[in-house]
Amino acid sequence: LVCYYLLFGNRHWRRRRRLVNELQAAKEELRYLQEKLRKDGGAEENGEEEKEIRIFMDGAFDLMHFGHMNAFRLAKSLGTHLVVGVNSDQSITECKGPPLMNDDERLTMVSSCKFVDQVVPDCPYIMNQEYLEWVINEYKIDYVVHGDDPCIVDGKDVYATAKETGKFRTIPRTEGVS
Repeated sequence: LVCYYLLFGNRHWRRRRRLVNELQAAKEELRYLQEKLRKDGGAEENGEEEKEIRIFMDGAFDLMHFGHMNAFRLAKSLGTHLVVGVNSDQSITECKGPPLMNDDERLTMVSSCKFVDQVVPDCPYIMNQEYLEWVINEYKIDYVVHGDDPCIVDGKDVYATAKETGKFRTIPRTEGVS
């Protein structure tokens, strides 16, 4: 401990003081921006209503991991309300093989994520035109989102129908995670 203090003590305290000063400057900037928002007034104060942008994302979400959570975070950042469809056990089994976790377990995991506002159970793995129209109308969806990795089943793009509507958006896939 004495050696550390002799070798690094001054540098440590200088760095700590610099970080404290940066934190103080950030707090002052935050106060300034909050005050500016109060003075300018938000959309609600001006009689305008902020438009809700509803995002739909679907998937199997078997064995939840950081990549799924990051996808939810990125999808939510594209709008104000995230609706997540969880593929049914049957549709996953037909397209990928049986999931390790059952419908209820996967629904519970997805619905517990803080970025997810609403969950749709029994979502088909491959969305046809009829299902996509139902989701868009039932949940008032503005955009359908999926990772930028290809999702092909039997040589067909799973999101072809969504892409044709012009409502499809991609988010970057989390590298190094399944």
